[in-house]
Amino acid sequence: MTSGTAEVAVPVPVVGAFHYRVPPALDAAARPGCRVRVRFAGRLIVGYLIARDTPPPAGVRLAAIEAVLDDDLPTFDADLLAFVRWIATYYHAPLGEVLRGAHPPGTNEQATPGLALTDAGRAALAEADAPDLVRALADGPQARADFEAEAVAAASAAGLVVATPIAAAAPVQVKQARVVRAVAPGPATPRGPGGRPLKRDVIHQWLVGRGAVPVTEVAEEFPNPSAHLRQLVDEGSVVEATVEVLRDPFLGAPVARDTPPTLNDAQRRAVAALAGEGAYAGYLLQGVTGSGKTEVYLHAIEAVLARGDGALVLVPEIALTPQLVRRFRARLGDAIAVLHSGLSRGERFDAWRRLRRGDVRVAIGARSAIFAPVARLALIVVDEEHDPSFKQHEGVRYHARDMALVRAARAGAVVVLGTATPSLESTHNVARGKLRRLLLPDRPGGAALPRVELVDLRAHRPPDDAAPFLSLPLRAALTETLARGEQSILFLNRRGFSTFVVCEACGHVLQCPECAISLTWHRSRRRLVCHYSDHSMALPARCPSCQQAGTIRLQGQGTERVEDALRALLPTARVERLDRDTAGGRKLEALEQRMRRREIDILVGTQMVTKGHDFPDVTLVGVLAADASLQFPDFRAGERTFQLLVQVAGRAGRAQRPGRVLIQTYNPGHPVLQAVAGHDYAAFAQQALDDRRLGGYPPFSHALAIRVDGPDEAAVGATAQAIGRHLRAEGAGHALPLHLRGPAPMPISLLRGRHRWSLLLTASQRDPLHRLAASVAAVPTPGETRVVLDVDPFDFL
Repeated sequence: MTSGTAEVAVPVPVVGAFHYRVPPALDAAARPGCRVRVRFAGRLIVGYLIARDTPPPAGVRLAAIEAVLDDDLPTFDADLLAFVRWIATYYHAPLGEVLRGAHPPGTNEQATPGLALTDAGRAALAEADAPDLVRALADGPQARADFEAEAVAAASAAGLVVATPIAAAAPVQVKQARVVRAVAPGPATPRGPGGRPLKRDVIHQWLVGRGAVPVTEVAEEFPNPSAHLRQLVDEGSVVEATVEVLRDPFLGAPVARDTPPTLNDAQRRAVAALAGEGAYAGYLLQGVTGSGKTEVYLHAIEAVLARGDGALVLVPEIALTPQLVRRFRARLGDAIAVLHSGLSRGERFDAWRRLRRGDVRVAIGARSAIFAPVARLALIVVDEEHDPSFKQHEGVRYHARDMALVRAARAGAVVVLGTATPSLESTHNVARGKLRRLLLPDRPGGAALPRVELVDLRAHRPPDDAAPFLSLPLRAALTETLARGEQSILFLNRRGFSTFVVCEACGHVLQCPECAISLTWHRSRRRLVCHYSDHSMALPARCPSCQQAGTIRLQGQGTERVEDALRALLPTARVERLDRDTAGGRKLEALEQRMRRREIDILVGTQMVTKGHDFPDVTLVGVLAADASLQFPDFRAGERTFQLLVQVAGRAGRAQRPGRVLIQTYNPGHPVLQAVAGHDYAAFAQQALDDRRLGGYPPFSHALAIRVDGPDEAAVGATAQAIGRHLRAEGAGHALPLHLRGPAPMPISLLRGRHRWSLLLTASQRDPLHRLAASVAAVPTPGETRVVLDVDPFDFL
């Protein structure tokens, strides 16, 4: 039988795929979408078979695929494989790396150092005195770690063995457990001495009618049951088997099923639109905070499930809270797959496999869940579609919201982008007819939007005390809310205690040695920390610059400092903090539950408090530093500030009690803040879109960012300049206007030890950008300098 061929994408930073020979024994199993074991550049790696029997390049001797790693279903079905290939092309990303990131991490086998016999070693097998190591390798390569170092050195020196990589098991495996099941009735009469029952008969009787029971559960009821179970198996009364066990991300915690509320007219119209079937349709569900968007999603998903189809729900990572998951479980039961980084790799693997097999038809997850293998996909929900976390900033720089639109179009599914503060791109797409707008203008039950007040810090200067970041109006509001027994949220998007540390003698600011970023003092850890590189150090007794002692001062404030000041200012208040330092693991769920039980009076937090939470007793929200994000060197700064402030303001007054929001600012006349105070998205969007049109920025153009980074500052700058010259020369031949900004150092010019420059290229159509992006590879890149292409960029810092 002749061998076939296969194209395999390997997870290395190279464009394209590579041809391999398919041995006859693997011909039936080697299907597109499967993972395969191959050798590439002397390495043993897991690749992805993307096509069969395409002609290889002429004159090339093909290496063979060594193994097919998917036993039953390919990792990617045909539709998902085609979708991932589209992403790789659009974002100019290596296909193998995109495929590796599109299935659960830790599930590919690993390569480990091994030993194999040379020709001399195989010949030595015939000798009576062949070394034990040589005999051990007679049946094939084995792990080097299995042998003594001296024996390996001697065999290597004699030319009997050679180093070779071999496959080792993947870190994440299917979890299995041994179970037993009674297949015969228990004894009718006791069989033990004196008419007493034997212990194995007691176990047997307990097993009857229980089905398959894990041996660990039997051991909880009957200590040391192994010998008794073996006897029952030998007698034929009980059978044993090894079965798959699903890791439970819900920790066995039950959730009572809820009763769907009655929808208002606007919600019913939205559900009717989203529950349609048969063809692609894109919607923007724009509803004020607390307007019941989640209820619309749940009703639409129920309609989709009722006809046997599947649904995918994408939410920002910080909005994927235990509270949100409980709400979906209360309505849909446990037949949902949850995919996010807070779960163990094993839990994510099990959820992915349940989807791939079709055991569950609803997936809810953060950005990477766009790759979830949902069968019969009919509905995609992107909640908080404006959130910047849907854009991947490392590796393959895809935008999950945009890819949701693409995946829905390819699948003939309905996609809905939900938010109270639509991205300007989505609003522009409504105007162009690419999306249809569905409005939820009111909160259910007659609850009113909170009253928003701008506190002018020029007129209301905070007292010079331990809490100089709290104005008198905000202090009074906190005191009044506390007296009424209601809850407050204070928002400051800076964690830590002090945001920078300065020497009062010479003005030196302590910075991260690997980043152009000041260090933040975390008092709880007693360390200065860089939030980008994780570098940390103790607070120095002397200034590192002028060497004076006692001159180091803590400046600025983060959530730790606010929490500390509130405890001193309001000693009877129960104050807690929600940020990345306090919400690790399962801590977030415990904090949420305490908030709902009203065991917390004031919750201080970063943007983690702005999304995914519905606390009915929160009636006051305070924003401590509204101006900070307006000053970012980013054309989206105003948009992001508006969205963030509206979202955090929406935490107030979500039940029947009215809400109040106090926003501290030095610039109350700023158009963005005025729009927030007036709950006026339309006015904000009109002004922002006019500004974007004048500047030639998205959504009125398409953008490509080219970032150059490396350890050598001069090489990075020279490469960026060379790319700039190349793009200007290449762009001169295009009929359509192209606008190149840069090259220039990025605002954070040093990050994790790498210097950074960038260029921004914009054009009215995509094709010229993609052609120029592909041409950048022609520019020589020296040493460790790296060039990254970012299509539709979001991060300019």
